[in-house]
Amino acid sequence: MKKIITILISFFLLSCQGQKKEEEKNSKKETSTSEVSSKSDNTKNLLQLTKINCYEESTESTNYTLNCKNFTVSNTLIEGSDQNRYELITFVFNDIEKAIIRKINNEDLETSSPIVYFSNTSKNYIIFFPINGENHFGWKLYLYKNKVLYPLGQRVLYWKPDYEESNINYSDILKIYETGDNILVQIPSKYIIKNDNDYQNYPNYLDGKYYEKEEKSYFEFSISKIEYYKKYKNGLFEGDYNKMINNKIIDLIK
Repeated sequence: MKKIITILISFFLLSCQGQKKEEEKNSKKETSTSEVSSKSDNTKNLLQLTKINCYEESTESTNYTLNCKNFTVSNTLIEGSDQNRYELITFVFNDIEKAIIRKINNEDLETSSPIVYFSNTSKNYIIFFPINGENHFGWKLYLYKNKVLYPLGQRVLYWKPDYEESNINYSDILKIYETGDNILVQIPSKYIIKNDNDYQNYPNYLDGKYYEKEEKSYFEFSISKIEYYKKYKNGLFEGDYNKMINNKIIDLIK
């Protein structure tokens, strides 16, 4: 009789454990589904930023001058007295002059004249710098907020062979959105190679979260906790020149 009771108790305990495991499994599934839904929700309630019309003065050198409403953008390549190479990108507004400084040397990729976007909601500017290079390379992304220039992040992208030789450029297909504390860069997925072994040659160029939805590729950058400069392990840096000097992050470039 005792043996029968022991068997029944053991069977009951095993049944409870099995039910508990099944409940935990279902709970994990719900959590996973919730995370996916939450991630997809980042592409809802988006506010599209307005692209600012700018006129680029013709130039035969690597330098450029961009005339936009309310400000101008120009760049200068500098061979420093310390034998390093820098790029200074100057923004001249009606009430203030700001600059981005980049230590570029031979390891970084230079950029061409930017595409500028404006938020009618937050009144901030997003500045998209295409990277110079063949095959429609990636970009550097900046935020101009409260008279400070913030580097948000950078990506390296290769376009699919069908579009490498085309006349299409970022200005034609790019859309910039804001949602909450995030900025989203949207590019149709058909243009870009999502995974390329050559990415490993640019280890500092995979900033931002990446995901896809409805044949669109999204690159998400947070603006809630950002610094006005970035320094990389290879000794390169970039950021708001004025604030970096005032806070003694770097010395005046000569």
